[in-house]
Amino acid sequence: AIFEIDYFRAKPQPFYKLARVLLPGTYRPTPTHHFIKLLHDKGVLLRCFTQNIDSLERAAGLPTDKVVAAHGNFDSAKCLRGHPADVAEVEQACHAGEPMRCHCGELVKPDIVFFGENLPERF
Repeated sequence: AIFEIDYFRAKPQPFYKLARVLLPGTYRPTPTHHFIKLLHDKGVLLRCFTQNIDSLERAAGLPTDKVVAAHGNFDSAKCLRGHPADVAEVEQACHAGEPMRCHCGELVKPDIVFFGENLPERF
């Protein structure tokens, strides 16, 4: 239920508490992430499609224009009305376990695709 958009609208706090352990920096890139970066460095990587939301491709040094995150990730954030939000502020709210609100009053979340939302246009 935590990753369902309607549940998030009604009860955002469980997501913010869970997000503390999902934030970038919690986990390190694996040898596979570094291998994908090596493919990029060698000029043979066209795109890296991922379903993971952990941003480990970016942590391994892969340029964001090479990554297509099917389920989104923590690299950007918006309110539910679409206004951009400061990622550092979203991370602080997640560490505090407290939902963040936009200047318009709407809830803010990382650009992770929840059940009930469309996949990113880039995908």
